[in-house]
Amino acid sequence: MPFANLDITAILVTGVIFTCLTIVAVVIIIYSMKRRRLEIEAYKAAIEKGIPVPELKLARAPFSTLKAALIWIAIGLGLFILLGGGGNALGVSAIPILVGLALIISHIIEKKEIKKNKPELGQ
Repeated sequence: MPFANLDITAILVTGVIFTCLTIVAVVIIIYSMKRRRLEIEAYKAAIEKGIPVPELKLARAPFSTLKAALIWIAIGLGLFILLGGGGNALGVSAIPILVGLALIISHIIEKKEIKKNKPELGQ
């Protein structure tokens, strides 16, 4: 069975790749949360001392959802091409593509909510 070693190697390589990607994502999320917590503590300290501070930005960047959507769709298309475009490739690549489409829908809904809640300049 010369192919048994190839199967194990493919599984291990795939597992290592996804583990590394997960670790990178977790590190980025933890770093963002710590940075955000430090910003909030700095604002609290400034407010307690009576120092005027600019308004704290709690909203995400305007196109962050759209950027994430495009990245997910690109990952899905890349997986589809990488896996050869067969039936299994379609199943695997459909997951990130559908996540990307859901994020695009979310972006459209957020955009409508912002327009609806934004006051007119003439008022």
